[in-house]
Amino acid sequence: MSIYNLLDQLESTIEGSKRAFMQTDKIIVDPEELYKIIDQIRSSVPDDIRDAQWVKREEEQIKRKAQEDYERIIEEARARAQELVSETEVYRLAEIRVREMLEEANQAAHDITLGAFNYADDIMEKIEKQLQIYYDVVQDGKDEIQRSLDALKQG
Repeated sequence: MSIYNLLDQLESTIEGSKRAFMQTDKIIVDPEELYKIIDQIRSSVPDDIRDAQWVKREEEQIKRKAQEDYERIIEEARARAQELVSETEVYRLAEIRVREMLEEANQAAHDITLGAFNYADDIMEKIEKQLQIYYDVVQDGKDEIQRSLDALKQG
């Protein structure tokens, strides 16, 4: 069951609970039912953590691919430069082109790496926000349970 469904179930349980006698701001809930939902939420959270780990692996693959592309471009540039060594003018032009290609390769590798980090950062931020929402909902549920328990102990 998804976290959202479990949160909806928790909300329904709270909304469907009876109001405390002569207290409109208090409700009576079955703690076992709430604990059951909270346990299900806890067991669903690891899926989000696995998603975060997947994002991390994707980031590493993107960086590896960028490094491979960078190395391939460098090797292509070197191979091309050696082909042009035979004549002085051609060699001079080749040197210029090699420098340009190295700069392009460095820039491409930098851009790919920057993009990968930005992508991973965005995903991590979204997951962090979602986990904070889950935490807040669970915390609110715990607080409500505690208030209900306190009310039951007093009454």
